[in-house]
Amino acid sequence: MRYNSLLKVFLFGIVSLQALSDPWLTGKKEFEVKKLEYFSIKNQFSIDSSSYPIPLALVRNPNEDMFNNMTSMNEYIEIADEIIQRESKKFINEIGFSSNSEFNPFRFIDSKFKDKNSFFFSTSYLGEKFASKISITAFEDSYGNKKYDFSDSYLSLVSGNFILGVGNYDRWWGPSHHTNLILSNYSKSSPGLFIRSLEGFSSSLPLIRILGKINFSFFANQLEKDRTIKNPYLIGGRLSFNPLNGFTIGLTRTIMFGGEGKDNSLGALWDSVRGDASTHLGKSDGNIDNELAGFDLKYSFNLKDIVWTFYSQYIGEDGTDYWPWRTFYIFGTEFLYYKNGKFNSLVLEYVNTYYFGQDTNTANFIYEHMPYSSGYRYKGSPLGAFIDGDSNYINFSYLGELNDSTNIEFSLIYGNLNKDNSGEKNTWGVENEDFFGIILNFDFKVDSKTEVGFNIISLSEILLYRGKTLDKNILGIDFKYRF
Repeated sequence: MRYNSLLKVFLFGIVSLQALSDPWLTGKKEFEVKKLEYFSIKNQFSIDSSSYPIPLALVRNPNEDMFNNMTSMNEYIEIADEIIQRESKKFINEIGFSSNSEFNPFRFIDSKFKDKNSFFFSTSYLGEKFASKISITAFEDSYGNKKYDFSDSYLSLVSGNFILGVGNYDRWWGPSHHTNLILSNYSKSSPGLFIRSLEGFSSSLPLIRILGKINFSFFANQLEKDRTIKNPYLIGGRLSFNPLNGFTIGLTRTIMFGGEGKDNSLGALWDSVRGDASTHLGKSDGNIDNELAGFDLKYSFNLKDIVWTFYSQYIGEDGTDYWPWRTFYIFGTEFLYYKNGKFNSLVLEYVNTYYFGQDTNTANFIYEHMPYSSGYRYKGSPLGAFIDGDSNYINFSYLGELNDSTNIEFSLIYGNLNKDNSGEKNTWGVENEDFFGIILNFDFKVDSKTEVGFNIISLSEILLYRGKTLDKNILGIDFKYRF
């Protein structure tokens, strides 16, 4: 009993440390989060890793059940402490670049680049209540007009168990690893307001306690003017909870609303939020918004020395009777394990964004909309799955540690993109063949401040992306220095 009390004091001591630099972990740190997942499931509690970013406070206090088996918590505490100590700098500056032989359209949750060539500088601060980050990126991109942006810049306030702020950053809403149906890091991040839970909420009330720890995130962003309807708003909300250890349920909804020439009133917004717009009961225009909504499930359990995970994401375009309609989905499974003291992950993921409408005899529904004809995209790139609509995709990947300073990621991929060869707005055009491919990434930690990555992709076919022909073989390098 005395040991457990002392360990709790130690853990809460970690919690009380200022989480300096970013107040969260982005998807680029997914490999470290996988280790936290592994040891949490091994020790019969769970951390909600079904969406990113993950606040550091949630890393320190993921689940009330973590205190039930304190004597076995050493591994989790060691990794969490290493992460927190590394991020616990009052000021952090980073500088880096990425360079690729061709624009690479295949990017995963942990990808470190978005453009053919780019150079960035960022500076961040976190005090007791306020956090800020300013990041500027200069880039070479054949698809955009601007040659620089301020993605991943924000100002936030921590108040109680809430993070409130203004700015933009990447969100990944769902348990998948290689693509995400509703919000991913694929496009540039759009600016706006946000509020989210810091370390989640729990209650002693029986009806709420059975849900476990509850986490939420909400944002209201504005999209660009260079689209059919200029400057629409993108509003999104996510609620996740874990009623059982290792089992997480996420509920997600996004709404593209308003913009030039549309009804931007609060009444129209209320019609949209409560779902009247989707059931054609709204008092404003009859096709007021472009909606996506659905849910995701993730279940992890321990099998000897392996943590085995099953996950799925089920999303629908618009909806009738308050249920996703015109649906598309992801199924995946993952194995986490240690071998010879090195951490490893195996993932198999299947993605289907193809839906054929019997009533209209067409497949061009997913990410498309009649008034918002630029689709569910930002600056030409999908806000959700990088494969865009009307596509199938399979990814089998291995991610592991070769040694203390080197990680390797190897993927075998298959895609059938824009399979009905129609749809003017689909980013993958109408002339692509089924293809197979190999993706190989090496990440090197040169020292505590310097990271280098090498990326190779080889495809069986030449692909057309946003009107431009891509090379079958693409080489890339990325570099980051923290000071």
